[in-house]
This record gives sequence, C-alpha cells and structure tokens, in this order.
Amino acid sequence: MKRKILFLVVIVLLVLSSVSAFAFEQKSRTYPWMASFDKTGQLNLYAAVGFYYVGYDVTAGLEFVLGNFDISGIPFEWGIEARGVVGFASFSGFGSWIDWGAAPMVTLHWSIDGGGLAKFEFYGGLGLGLYGTGGTYYAFTGYGPFFGFAGAGGVAWHFANNFALILDSAYVGWTGTYGVGLKVSL
Repeated sequence: MKRKILFLVVIVLLVLSSVSAFAFEQKSRTYPWMASFDKTGQLNLYAAVGFYYVGYDVTAGLEFVLGNFDISGIPFEWGIEARGVVGFASFSGFGSWIDWGAAPMVTLHWSIDGGGLAKFEFYGGLGLGLYGTGGTYYAFTGYGPFFGFAGAGGVAWHFANNFALILDSAYVGWTGTYGVGLKVSL
C-alpha cells in the first residue's frame, strides 16, 4: 500500500513539474537581478507545517495572480488568495484545542534572480477573515467565529520549474502559524 501511495505521489509531482507555468520569468530592464516569476492567470498553491504554541500548525492557500506591474523598473506581481490556518495544541495532557482561521487576501510579490538556483521570491498578503477555537480544555468547548485582520507572508526558494521551498507565516485573528512548506505553480 505504501509503495502505491509513493508511486502516485511521484506521478503527480512529475505531471505538475511538466506544466510550464513557472517557465515564465521576466527580467527587469533597469535591475537585471530582479525578475517576475508569476504571470497573469497563474495559480499558486501554498502548504506549510510548523510549531504552534504547545502543538503543531498547518496552513494552506490558493492564489490567483491577477497581474504584473513595475515601479521605476522594479517588477511586482499581485493577486488574490484564500488562506486557511489550523493550530493543534495540547496543554500537558490536561486538554487540547484547535484554533482555526480562514481569510481572503490581496497579495504582492517581489523576486530576485541571482542566476542558477539563486531564485528567491518575497510575498505578502493582507485581508479580513473569520477565526475561532474549539477544544476540550477542562470545561472549555470553544468559541467563535470572530471577524478579524489576516496576513500571510514569507520567502520562496525556486529550486525547480514549478516548485519552491517556502518559509511561511500566516495570521488570522489570534491564530498564527510559522512553518516550512512547498509552493506549487500551475
């Protein structure tokens, strides 16, 4: 069973890597070490895992790139993203809880191409979303949803055509995550 799952994962990664969306790279005319890695209409999937207070967290997002622009020769890309955040925590065996959040965001990207494998992309997003908590900590059963500010950001290292390793953070209300993950461009 494990071999079948591994085989399916390898096939999916090969299919995704054959999509040439990331093959788009537009260099800045003013600053040749700056570039745009995302093109209009591109979909980006983000997923990361990390530590959360006294537990673990997961964040995932789907972004649609709406356009590219430059300011004085510095290239930027912008888009919209739906981001979800879940934090799993346990307090010394006395109880556990789950903090969650979801939000739509407006995103902005800026990229550096140092040649070869030195391709880095900095990204951030802001929005408003819903968040809450649920759990079994003593008599606590959770509360929410609440409405609050949301943000996401990080740096992506593009090591292959459609894949990047990310150091990612996301925040919705009081639920925040910091993790390591993967960005897949379609």
